[in-house]
Amino acid sequence: MKNFFTVSLTSFVFSSALWIIWSFFVVQVEGNPNWLGSVFYLPHAARILCIVYFGWKAIPALFLAELLGPDFSIFDLESLINVIPALISVLSVPLALQTLDWFGFPLGNTSASPLNKRNYKHIALITMISAIYNSLFVNLMLTKFSMSSQEIGIDQIVRFFVGDMLGTTIVLMVLAMILNPIINSQKAKQSRSIHQ
Repeated sequence: MKNFFTVSLTSFVFSSALWIIWSFFVVQVEGNPNWLGSVFYLPHAARILCIVYFGWKAIPALFLAELLGPDFSIFDLESLINVIPALISVLSVPLALQTLDWFGFPLGNTSASPLNKRNYKHIALITMISAIYNSLFVNLMLTKFSMSSQEIGIDQIVRFFVGDMLGTTIVLMVLAMILNPIINSQKAKQSRSIHQ
């Protein structure tokens, strides 16, 4: 239970932080676009990283962050239409992992195939598959239940896909730039203590 709470809190804070950063940059860079979907959608990185590394325990916190992210008002009646698309978005990552497992790539599920910095290409593959699922299924849901006031076409599906891919790539690059010096300094300290 303690681990579940830690994973949930970490996932929620990470996803919420990416929502806040993303919404700031959307206002600054994209202005007020008259379309759904972002050219770079940072919160998708939280879905990928948290579900890949923490497993199913991250899903409830990510779902809550998805609900609170757009307008920070889960109890508003209008925000209830975001429940199904938010759930689909969060579940696109486990679906991508399951799809890879069906095709014989049990990424992260075995000790022979751990997900780490040496096999970052697997993270890119999971990101791509989950971005495809997210863009297709969320837009299908928006179309099926007339949840969007705009016509949903292939351009919006592509924008969702590209936004998820670019957003995850940006977050991974920033994390690599931030964490790499920290990890290298810790390794240097350890090697000095061994040689003393």
